[in-house]
Amino acid sequence: MQIRKGTADDLPVIRDLTKRATDATYFSDGMGDALTMTVATYVDSSTSVFESALNSDNHSVYVATADDTLLGYVIAIHEVPEIEWIIVDPASHGSGAGKALMIAALDALAEKGPRSNVRLTVVAHNERAKAFYRKFGFLVTGPGPGRDIPTVEMQRAA
Repeated sequence: MQIRKGTADDLPVIRDLTKRATDATYFSDGMGDALTMTVATYVDSSTSVFESALNSDNHSVYVATADDTLLGYVIAIHEVPEIEWIIVDPASHGSGAGKALMIAALDALAEKGPRSNVRLTVVAHNERAKAFYRKFGFLVTGPGPGRDIPTVEMQRAA
C-alpha cells in the first residue's frame, strides 16, 4: 500500500469509491427517502469536492493505493483544522489504509501549526468509525451541526 498526494488522475474513481463506502456505512434501518436522497447528493458531490480541494492551498488531499487501485482518500482543511472527508473502500477495511490516510492528514495539519482542536463529523450510528477515530485521540463533543443525517462532532486536542 502507498500513500500519496491526490491528483486529478484520481477523479474518475472518486464517485464510485464514495458510493461504495457510503452504502456500507451511512445507511441504517428507517432512514427514509429524504435521507437516502441526502446521501445520494453527498455521493454526487464527492468528485467536485475532491477536485476543489486539489486546487486549494487550504486543503491537503491524500490517497491510499495498492497495485494502482484507489483504496481510499482523505481531505483535510488546514484553516479550521478539520478532517473533511475520509473515505475507505469497504473491501479495504482492516487493511491499514484508513490508518495511513488519517496519519497523513493529521501530519499535514500539524505542519500548519496547532491552532485549535482538530475536528471531524461522523454519522451518529457509525460505531465502527467512532471507535476508529478514538484510536487517534478524537472524542465525541456533541451533535453535529446542521446535518440532515444525525451526526456527532468529534475533536482531538491540538
